[in-house]
Amino acid sequence: MNFKTLYKIEKKYYIIYMKSNISKLRIFGLIASVLSIILFIWFSTICGMLGTFHWHIDYRNLYIFLCSCFAILIISMGLHFFIRSKALNVVLIIFSILNTIIWLGFFIVLNAITSIPVDNSGLNIISQSEEIPTNPERDSEPVLHLAFASDPHWGSSKANEDARVNIMKAVDSQNYDAFYILGDIAEMGMLAGDYKLAVADLQKYIPNTRFRTIPGNHDAVLNGLDLYNSIFMKKGEKYYFRMDKDSVHLLFINMLWDSTELTAKQCRWLEKQLKQIPQEDTTIVISHCYAVSSGYYDPVAEKTWGDLKDVMKKLCPILEKYNVDLHMSGHEHFFEYLEKDNVPYLVLGTMGGALDETLTYKSPYSKWVNNSQFGYVDMKIYDSYLEFDCINQYGEKLFTKKIETGK
Repeated sequence: MNFKTLYKIEKKYYIIYMKSNISKLRIFGLIASVLSIILFIWFSTICGMLGTFHWHIDYRNLYIFLCSCFAILIISMGLHFFIRSKALNVVLIIFSILNTIIWLGFFIVLNAITSIPVDNSGLNIISQSEEIPTNPERDSEPVLHLAFASDPHWGSSKANEDARVNIMKAVDSQNYDAFYILGDIAEMGMLAGDYKLAVADLQKYIPNTRFRTIPGNHDAVLNGLDLYNSIFMKKGEKYYFRMDKDSVHLLFINMLWDSTELTAKQCRWLEKQLKQIPQEDTTIVISHCYAVSSGYYDPVAEKTWGDLKDVMKKLCPILEKYNVDLHMSGHEHFFEYLEKDNVPYLVLGTMGGALDETLTYKSPYSKWVNNSQFGYVDMKIYDSYLEFDCINQYGEKLFTKKIETGK
């Protein structure tokens, strides 16, 4: 066998070997791409995830990095079908491995930590399928006597535990028909430890009061809603729902960070409910995130916490069209009463989360604000009007408002 023949044989098998390796690389890259696409979609569509990226620069930068790794994998995989290049092969191998590790890691870790069981036995939670409960031990008037609070932030080192406990004790001593907590139950929603603290306190300090929570943005952090759901929601319950009692209607909508979760489908649902409610009835729309509010510039978010233009564009016209009697929310850590185009708004994120003590933005709709005291809202609903008091943790009234309903 001469040198020329040997060279041809070696060249032939080298080509076969290279084609075989390229084929294996393509299969590996294709598997990594498909897996990454599936887990990228899962990660990006977790309720509350995109809102997190809108409002926190570190999370946003992390997401941009993840998107870049994902994009490089998909592009290099596509180019590999048309270009033979050692450099491209290296890029495809690196980003196939990197994306597989990243996305499988996120999926495994986030599902593992949010699957830790939390014993919620003994909690007196109101089901979405129930009507608004009434306490048989109180007088027949008013129609309903309700308490509202928001943003307790169990697990936060900055939260005021004493204020939170005082508020729960006060609520449990007043024979309210129901108590509603408007989100941010936990500081970090994916941590079972924060929820264990919340459950222990709720069991201890409001054993006699029926209550219902809705999730806030902190509850939703990094797949945290899976954990929240296992504690505070029953199978089949939704993030937006309606509760009624005779002529009183509470409509809960899902807004965590801003209007990201306020989808067109949810807006259609809200309008459908409002169309069904007689004009003379009392209608209150409730969410975690606010629409209008005073606030401050947050350098971490690189945005101003104040009037939210996107929420005002989506939600406010619906509230105005159907003459909603009141919109209630938390998210901001202070009390504020506002009026916009004949719709009243109440912000009450004062159940213990660190107060927003420095306000640099004053909403033009603001009528009263208190950002120095913790507390809750005591609301009495009558046939033709409602009246609420903003009460601090020591039982002192800070602000009282009477609103004629059914107009």
